[in-house]
Amino acid sequence: MSSQPRATLVRWRVFQTELGERQFAGHCIESGHGRVSSAIVSFDFNTRTGVSTSGRRYVLSGRAGYDDDGQYIWLLWSLYNAVPWAKDVSDEYDPLGDVS
Repeated sequence: MSSQPRATLVRWRVFQTELGERQFAGHCIESGHGRVSSAIVSFDFNTRTGVSTSGRRYVLSGRAGYDDDGQYIWLLWSLYNAVPWAKDVSDEYDPLGDVS
């Protein structure tokens, strides 16, 4: 985590697993690749910044949206972690409302 203590996500989504844990997924500006967070432990709606269990800070930039790379990493993460299902709860984090 120390190599990148903060990640800015664009074209981001938030997924909630069957266990109730939530993860950010999207395109990371700093790395230029898709990224999935560990479970979200806190989120500040004013600064649009969340902290994951790893301690990394995730800043949500712009509107929620689909990103090919972010979706691919999310699918790999889900398979690796044996997540049977997850729902998209991005609209709860998007200041402009419903993300259809």
